[in-house]
Amino acid sequence: MPDLVPWRADPPPARVHAGTVRADRLRVRADYPITGVALVLLVLQAVFLLPVFWQLDVTTLAVPALLAVNALGFAGLWALRERARRDVGRLESSYGDSERDGVTRDPSLVGLLAVSRERHEAIREEWTRAVTDPLALHTSTASTDVSDPDTAAFLESYAALEDLLAAHPDGLPPELVAVYGQDVRECRRLWDAARATA
Repeated sequence: MPDLVPWRADPPPARVHAGTVRADRLRVRADYPITGVALVLLVLQAVFLLPVFWQLDVTTLAVPALLAVNALGFAGLWALRERARRDVGRLESSYGDSERDGVTRDPSLVGLLAVSRERHEAIREEWTRAVTDPLALHTSTASTDVSDPDTAAFLESYAALEDLLAAHPDGLPPELVAVYGQDVRECRRLWDAARATA
């Protein structure tokens, strides 16, 4: 029985890499428009809630309580945004090149495999969304047209990745980890090219 690198082995402290679903979620949280959200909510509360408080004659108590709840909510949202910005900063500083889907600096096979798996999952999610959801961000006529050469090349690469996973359900032999990483990078390049032809 050859040595395997388990698919689900836990790498050292979790790393997030550009081009992955988790990295995209981090960037969304880092871009929360806290000030804009606060102004809109305060205006809506003034328009709809203040007349109700006035009619119920509870303005003196209700307004301070409402402002206190708002302050707590906005403080929590601000903390979440600042933490996401810090994580995005770490993501960018840990990156070795300027490409969207560059290589990881983690030298361990477990870490490299974990990053490659995350990128593979991101491609799978984007492709599934493009095929099943006509309103999805990644959907276009060209990117789902199997007669298009770019899409056909992507599907061939994607099928090879899926076959590799099916052939090694318990993990990859160490000598295939780097190969798998390169294949995932190539699959990402082909998928981006298929979408660019839209």
